[in-house]
Amino acid sequence: MSNVKHYILFDSGCAQCTDVAAAIEKESSGALLGMSLYAPEAKQLLDRARPGWKFEPTLLEVDGEHVRAFTGLQMRTHLVTFLNPLQLLKIARVVQQAGIPLLGAFEAHEPHPAETGTVETQAAQLAEALQSELPDGFAYTKDGPELGMVSPVAKLTTTKGKLIRLNDGADDNTILLFLSTTCGYCRKVAPYLAPFATEAPEKLVLVFSTVEADQLRAFVKEFKLGKIPLVISPETRSAFGVVGVPYGFALDAMGTIRGKGIVNNNWHLDSLANTFYVSVEALKQALASRKEDKVVVS
Repeated sequence: MSNVKHYILFDSGCAQCTDVAAAIEKESSGALLGMSLYAPEAKQLLDRARPGWKFEPTLLEVDGEHVRAFTGLQMRTHLVTFLNPLQLLKIARVVQQAGIPLLGAFEAHEPHPAETGTVETQAAQLAEALQSELPDGFAYTKDGPELGMVSPVAKLTTTKGKLIRLNDGADDNTILLFLSTTCGYCRKVAPYLAPFATEAPEKLVLVFSTVEADQLRAFVKEFKLGKIPLVISPETRSAFGVVGVPYGFALDAMGTIRGKGIVNNNWHLDSLANTFYVSVEALKQALASRKEDKVVVS
């Protein structure tokens, strides 16, 4: 039996540390232990693994006297070697709710079967989650491009003239959210957009179809969206096959569609972002196992 332990070290206020650490351990079934970067034990382990370490989210692997430290892309890649997709989804949700910048922009990474089990195993785990455990996710629909396809639009231009690349040299994972200023559900989700754009590692881009300039200015002012990239493009909505709004697409840094669906509230928004933590094939198989045309994913 392996004695290897994994610790995720995060920067959190003391009042949060115990609760977040306990939640991480619970959602990973004990495979990952949470610990504050300020904890004395964390500092001792970091001194052994990486002298001169910085205060940043870090994954520690402790095997007896041997300690390894992972940060950045190495940390995110190593997580999938011992956590399954369902565990990653749950942990991502825990840290998002706590407001802790832990996982960063999770680059596109399809786990090798030897790392996390076969795609069929991953799909079964996700299907179980879709059936019962995680009921608050966005509503997946079959509208528009399929999961795993590349974005049908390569680049967008914001209302301020900034170019955003979607599948040609994109820098970040991107949540593309289609809205309307006159849509009731769009107004319900709008209050959550500014906080999400500030706290989440993904880039949030808001896309409107035809809209009057005065209406858009009023909408932006009311919901404090001035710092979020805005795009007015009925052509983009048509290209993505968006029938009704609010509707979102999760695009990774290569422009691959990792998730899509109706986004009516902050839980839906977080849930859509969490699709970056599972393989496309596993998610597709899990969705295919459902009989309904629409399912919830979280």
